[in-house]
Amino acid sequence: MPLGKFGKITLSWAVITISSLSLFVVSKNSINASRLENMKSRERMRKSNQGEYPDVYRKL
Repeated sequence: MPLGKFGKITLSWAVITISSLSLFVVSKNSINASRLENMKSRERMRKSNQGEYPDVYRKL
């Protein structure tokens, strides 16, 4: 079944739309994973910095 001019255009738009949405989802998941990793490392830094310290380590 040969496609006409509008059929080819519709098929092209469908391919572009599907690929764009899938690339968006992949990049969103990647960004969320890196944000989660950054938040975990910041939480570890905050937890390691708690407690009582002698005055020797404090800056005036």
